[in-house]
Amino acid sequence: MTSNTKRSFICLLFTLPALMIIFIFFLFPMIRSLIYSFTDWDGISQEVRYTGFENFSAVVKDGTFKRVTFNTLYLLVIYVPVLNIIALLLAVGIYNAGKTGNIYKAVLFFPNLLAMTVVGFIWKLILSYRGLLNTILNGIGLEILVRDWLGNINTVLPAMSASIIWFAVGYYLLIYLAGLLAIPIDLYESAEVEGVNPFQKLIYITIPMIAPAITITVILSTIGIITMFDLPFVLTKGGPGYMSETLALHIYYYAFITLQSGYALALAVILGVFAIIITLIQLHFLQKREEIF
Repeated sequence: MTSNTKRSFICLLFTLPALMIIFIFFLFPMIRSLIYSFTDWDGISQEVRYTGFENFSAVVKDGTFKRVTFNTLYLLVIYVPVLNIIALLLAVGIYNAGKTGNIYKAVLFFPNLLAMTVVGFIWKLILSYRGLLNTILNGIGLEILVRDWLGNINTVLPAMSASIIWFAVGYYLLIYLAGLLAIPIDLYESAEVEGVNPFQKLIYITIPMIAPAITITVILSTIGIITMFDLPFVLTKGGPGYMSETLALHIYYYAFITLQSGYALALAVILGVFAIIITLIQLHFLQKREEIF
């Protein structure tokens, strides 16, 4: 055995435990899920009947699926841009605040330490009809703004987006802050000498220099909102009607409530393909933007 072959064999031995974990807990369940998506399995019975593409055909024809897909896309369109803009602006503010920025950073990151179910219960207390928000509005004479934020079809998705942003902004703020700290300070000093104002520094120096961080945060936030289950479940359980039900929550109901696991796995396969396509499109445009800068 040559030295190169021996080295490759040793490297393989070191990576083998990780590869086994990936196969057992990720690849094998994915393959089994794909197989069962073509069956009428109920999640319990040992008997499984192959049904071909019936589950996928039923999903496409289901009007509820279209509503749930629209809800997920709606949350995606609101959540990803707003979250990233707020996180970036807060990161810039903390970066410029000096040592006191550490206090703000700790406060803003604190919600991310909470479990998502806890966040859901907190915001349910705030946004319910007799909750904190409506109590404050009544107290300051703005009764006209009082409404059932989680029970109104026009406000439930924006309200849900606000709670998710409150939870996640601290995490993405740290990613942006790491990108800002990697920017050479000489660039800002030169810009100040030339008389560049703060807005111009943000547009022409900060954003181009943290393009990789923007790519990471956009991809992570997109995957997070597409696959989100726990907070919508705690806040509204998909109501009113199906107006706040997400794809992940839709899969849960079919898998564990109606015991249509084959149908639920077909939904999961579609969700996975949907997430991959959206992510690849974003990655294509964001990486092209990085090359331009």
